[in-house]
Amino acid sequence: MARKRKVPPIPFAPEPEPPVPSEEEILGRNLAAAYIATQNGIGVDWAKKMYVHGQVGAFWMSVARMVIDQIGQHPPMPPRPPRKSGAAKT
Repeated sequence: MARKRKVPPIPFAPEPEPPVPSEEEILGRNLAAAYIATQNGIGVDWAKKMYVHGQVGAFWMSVARMVIDQIGQHPPMPPRPPRKSGAAKT
């Protein structure tokens, strides 16, 4: 019976880390997925998985920039005080 031969390990280069997407790119991708989902009557998660991958177009990037600028210009609203449990709803 023959002996098993030792196979030397093959050195592999480490996988390069994917670049971290910017805030604009993430928001642009989410806005595009939301638009596709509402137009086709599907869920946003499904639209993001099936239709929005890779680079986002210039239109969605510009919409994301506009949204980020508008959010930066307007301060957040103060939290509403909690309702009293016995108060009538209007």
